[in-house]
Amino acid sequence: MPAASLLLAASAFASGPGQTDSLLFRVRDFCYRQQYAEAADMLNSLARTDPDDPGAWFWRASLVQLLLYDSGNPALADSFYQASDRAAAKCRDRLNLDPEDARARLYLGMTELNRANCLSWERKRLTALLKMLRVRSHFDRALENDPWCDGAMLGLGITEFFRLTADRYLFGLGLFGDREKAYRLSQSAYRADGLFKPMAAFMLGFSYKEDGDFASAIAWCDSLLSFYPGNRSGMKLLRDTYVKMGAFEQAIEIGAKIDSSIRAVFPDNWYGISENWLKLSRGWQGLGQADSSKHYAGRLIALGAEKQGVPWLDCYVREAKQILKEIGD
Repeated sequence: MPAASLLLAASAFASGPGQTDSLLFRVRDFCYRQQYAEAADMLNSLARTDPDDPGAWFWRASLVQLLLYDSGNPALADSFYQASDRAAAKCRDRLNLDPEDARARLYLGMTELNRANCLSWERKRLTALLKMLRVRSHFDRALENDPWCDGAMLGLGITEFFRLTADRYLFGLGLFGDREKAYRLSQSAYRADGLFKPMAAFMLGFSYKEDGDFASAIAWCDSLLSFYPGNRSGMKLLRDTYVKMGAFEQAIEIGAKIDSSIRAVFPDNWYGISENWLKLSRGWQGLGQADSSKHYAGRLIALGAEKQGVPWLDCYVREAKQILKEIGD
């Protein structure tokens, strides 16, 4: 990742967050390289040297959230919410002293945005969306006090996109958003070279995939993976883009890499493995290879009968059964 030309809200703090932020860049990179132990060690050091900085607490919660999704261990959700509570409390302590503290506004908004993301992962979609929409004021106020706050730009870009597309996820909600504004804000956050650059790349890849602009989605995935080769979230987004655009050979190739990567690090991550089997089944179906598609769909269905408590497995099994119905005898 290029050295940052702008540190988040650097001009707003007499206490000088520059040194803390330089360490948070390293924490972030460890997280996206999936070197979680190294990230945790650095955060523990920060907790001793700068115990009240909300950024360090936000990234501690983010680390747990990334590990939750990457390992598929639902027991980590409680740890994530506890870490988020600590991060939000640190932000509110600073805001009680100075309501215009841009750094505290930014990280409070980002903490709540990540909570909304986790609620959505837990399939509490309405609660997640309503929470996400309530955080916009924090990002607005952060930008009022620091117009170069890339995290606030990204936060507003994310909320704008989901306002625009709410009906895709919750039929009939009827919210409105500005597509051009959503992309402009997220792209500005990416160009700022700040702490949230990789998150901006992922969000842009996801947004373009959802909007059907597959060439742009692939370009943003490639950008993320160029900095963090092997990042499983980026690989999954790229695989999903290939499936959605009908590039099934490429999807299968990426899916095979994802399978190997998960098994090497989290061999009991049946959430990640089963989700990947579903996409491989769709890929082989798209190529007209019925036997290979049935193979993965059958393994998924058998896993559903064997395993309990695996996140999203019931949905994957249901779709696998639909694939078998579509293929027929």
